[in-house]
Amino acid sequence: MNSPDFENCQIALDFESGKVINISDEAINWLGDSLEKKNLYHELINLFPNWANLLPEKLHKTKLGIFLPLEINSYGVFASVVPYEEKNITVVSFSHALAPHDSLKDAFLGDMMKNPKSIASTLIRLQKAENRLDSYLNNFPGIFFSQRIDLSFSFLSRGIRKIFPEEYKLFSLNGSVYLEKIVEQDREYFQKEIFRNSKSSATFSLNYRIRLEKSNQIIYLLDIRTPIKAQGGKVLGFDGVLIDVTRQAIAEHRLSSSVWREGLTTLTNGLVHDFSNLMAGIFSISELYHGMMEKDDPMKNGIGQIKKSSMQAQQLVRRIIDLHREKPSNKIVQDLRMLLKDQMDLLQILIPRGTKIKTDFGKETIPALIEETGFRQVVLNLAINAKDAVEKNGEIKISIYRVKKGELLIKKRKDTKISEEEGAVILFSDNGCGIPHEVGEKIFDPFFTTKEFKGGSGFGLYNAKIFVEDHNGKIGFVSAKNKGTTFYVFIPIADTEDYGSSKTQNKTIRKANKEFLKTRKSNFKG
Repeated sequence: MNSPDFENCQIALDFESGKVINISDEAINWLGDSLEKKNLYHELINLFPNWANLLPEKLHKTKLGIFLPLEINSYGVFASVVPYEEKNITVVSFSHALAPHDSLKDAFLGDMMKNPKSIASTLIRLQKAENRLDSYLNNFPGIFFSQRIDLSFSFLSRGIRKIFPEEYKLFSLNGSVYLEKIVEQDREYFQKEIFRNSKSSATFSLNYRIRLEKSNQIIYLLDIRTPIKAQGGKVLGFDGVLIDVTRQAIAEHRLSSSVWREGLTTLTNGLVHDFSNLMAGIFSISELYHGMMEKDDPMKNGIGQIKKSSMQAQQLVRRIIDLHREKPSNKIVQDLRMLLKDQMDLLQILIPRGTKIKTDFGKETIPALIEETGFRQVVLNLAINAKDAVEKNGEIKISIYRVKKGELLIKKRKDTKISEEEGAVILFSDNGCGIPHEVGEKIFDPFFTTKEFKGGSGFGLYNAKIFVEDHNGKIGFVSAKNKGTTFYVFIPIADTEDYGSSKTQNKTIRKANKEFLKTRKSNFKG
């Protein structure tokens, strides 16, 4: 029997008898013209006796796909049988095929390549495998690499261009170029791990951070690599994959932050109680002596300052603890103006004395449905950002005002957005160096920081954005080189009816605090 001279061919069978009812010209050229109205199974077994153990006798009623060898075990045809019982017909298709991989590896390549069809099928299979591998390399969420012992790369998949659009070309020439991209604090760890794990042939992994110079962004990489060794055990290089795990690092950061806050809360709950007791005692003594002194007593001002400072110390400690609550407080309607004003005593401590702080809070009540702890954290983050942007004798201005629907969020600035509803705008302005235009789009991204790595976590503005969006607000900035930056936070105004009930709650809380202090004072006198 000659080798089939076709790409594929079909034969139609009667579903009940298995006899041929129609046959393509390609099948006639290969199997002959005497098959019509004959049982295909018996005819195939006569032509190819070695198929007897491969094909079922009721071929016409069996759905299958099977490789059938021809002259040599490495080459043959692939038979596909599909019965259509409802139409009383079965379709059998034949196409060129190489043997399955396990059989093909034992075949003699010289014999197989004598057949032109076998050569064509082999090339097609190789092309499909190459295309599939290329697709994996391009679509896999990682960067495959081969690295020499000097840390230069002999191969990098296309994913590297997303992180380093231009610099990747230098990675194949000089290993130190990639090494310099690793954050300095992680560089020594990277080199030590490479040296330590090169002693064995086992696959190992390491995590480190990469700084993107143009955007000042930090990304986290999971590096999984296997040492490639010569027969004598000498390390020739590494094969591996780099995977961006920045999102996972964000989740881990949030988890560790939550655990840290939980531990801090447990530790400080007892400390703040003891500290508050001490401050209450100091306040009570100073208030007692201050009331007993004559107006012209030279010690009266000093005792008055001790009284005032002890009260402020109690308030500061309570606010610091509020900032590290394990769970955020519920949203209630509060006066944003008073919350902002109340936070200034803590900001005065954080911002250097040489830096001038100007405030403009107005006198109008600005009620908003707000989660207080998160709001205080946003205020601190934006104030600290402004502090880091100015020189020693810089200036920071913090202000708040109402805007109506359709008004500019930053007055007299046409380059800012329009308010879509009535709300409050809080501004944090500085006269610092400004934000470079090329990093403006990245500034609210996690792990982004323009500070030295030890100076910022890259989460301050990211957390501020999450808080503001959770309150249906907006956050943004305008900046000019060497002229300063203004960050704005827009929060929608709340119903005044809701604010009334909240205001009553706040009065009740303040009254309870006063009663607490009176009790402390009377107990101390007693």
